[in-house]
Amino acid sequence: MSRCNRILTRWSRLLLPLLLALPSCTKFLTVAPQGVVIPTTDEDFAAIVHTLVNDVEGGGDPYLLGNMETLVTREGCADDLDANLLAGTNLPAFAGEEINRRMTAWRDLYAIVRNCNIVIEGLSGRTSETARGALSAAYAMKGIAYYNLLREFCGPWQEGGPGLPLVEHFSLASRPLRASLPETREFIDRQFNAALQAGPATLFFFTEEVIRFYQVRLAFWCGDYDGVLALTEQMDLTPCPREDFAAMLSSTAPGGELIARSHINDASELGWYFGYLKTYLESRPAATAFVRLFGDEPARDIRFTTGLDARRFGTKPAECRLRRSELLLMAAESRYHTGRPDLALGLLNTLRRNRIEDAVDLTEATLPPVREGGRIRVDARGNALTPLLQAIFDERRKELFLEGDRWFELKRNGRPTWWVIAGGLKYTTEPYLYTSPIYIGDIDLLPEIGQNPGYVPAGTTYQLPKGVLPTTEEREILTALREEYTASIP
Repeated sequence: MSRCNRILTRWSRLLLPLLLALPSCTKFLTVAPQGVVIPTTDEDFAAIVHTLVNDVEGGGDPYLLGNMETLVTREGCADDLDANLLAGTNLPAFAGEEINRRMTAWRDLYAIVRNCNIVIEGLSGRTSETARGALSAAYAMKGIAYYNLLREFCGPWQEGGPGLPLVEHFSLASRPLRASLPETREFIDRQFNAALQAGPATLFFFTEEVIRFYQVRLAFWCGDYDGVLALTEQMDLTPCPREDFAAMLSSTAPGGELIARSHINDASELGWYFGYLKTYLESRPAATAFVRLFGDEPARDIRFTTGLDARRFGTKPAECRLRRSELLLMAAESRYHTGRPDLALGLLNTLRRNRIEDAVDLTEATLPPVREGGRIRVDARGNALTPLLQAIFDERRKELFLEGDRWFELKRNGRPTWWVIAGGLKYTTEPYLYTSPIYIGDIDLLPEIGQNPGYVPAGTTYQLPKGVLPTTEEREILTALREEYTASIP
């Protein structure tokens, strides 16, 4: 039996069931663990970390890196797959269907924060290799949990609004209210810096490179483009060559472009379940607007040939990944926003050369004009889209297809409104739906937290948005979309 498994066996029968069962942000702070053995040794605390890490590696974690369940929700709510063409199997038709599922992420992410705080307080000041590695991982996971809470439960950065309750310590009395967005960002940064200072260990998955990746993501989400560039200048942004792209997508081992991914343990008992979820993602065709991004000769782009079949159903291995190409794309957009379009274009061409056979470099003179009727019309700062920024967005959309990215790109860049028709009714993704409702149990316990706008309680859940009858014009648009799709497939 491995060292990790020995630790888990010992403590999974004692403290861990209680920790994993305790409820969310405010509720867990009022529950005192009675009659339970509290961890004392370095290995006892490391067992808590190993349990969380095993969930990531086995694919059972939908909240930190994310897993197949995460992708089903995010891709079902976004627009790369088009429910107007075909609803598919067990995919949400639009974001409003998922609000009561999405609110539970608040509860479960704060449960992760709670467990990390227990480890941090238990191991702070200890110097063994086990203690330092587990402490670093606990800080990293706490930071990642808060980063995901920030994206899911706070509005877009540039629009302002409240931040998150910041739980610094495990306490039975504290009931923090929502801090400001800048305070929340600073708090998350401190977790990542503490993780790096403690000394990341490969045994605990969250290596230095993984932590720095999330530092870049955080800066990017918060519109700190100078911060993105300062971080990425010290990192390898090299995308894998075109001929290695398919193998990289199927790889479970970090190396080359792939920094990390979820579900790296093929022996996980969840493999069969994720097989079913994969078929859900493969049951809805890609949107016409997405397919058109590949141009008149789509087969030249490896992302098209590995991503879609002849009927436009997804064939790309869907996983949540950390990849160097994402770092490159964040750096390219940051160069754009900091007034260096030449450097942004250079990074973009580097990616294209590694994805498109015989790619011709783009220049500012040859960039396609901004498309009429595109879903994203403004950038994260509210400025009108430009040809260069559109090109960056297009490459990002192709690159991170079926990796759970598109939903947050829509949220970050204007929160556009669009509709789908399902069961004869029209359902609209309104701007408020991009920000999930806070878990209703915490709102009931501490109303001062303040619910996000747009959500109406209905007992222990929230009212789902209702469909309306589509107009004649909307029905005609739907018919034209479906006829165009039918004509495009063999």
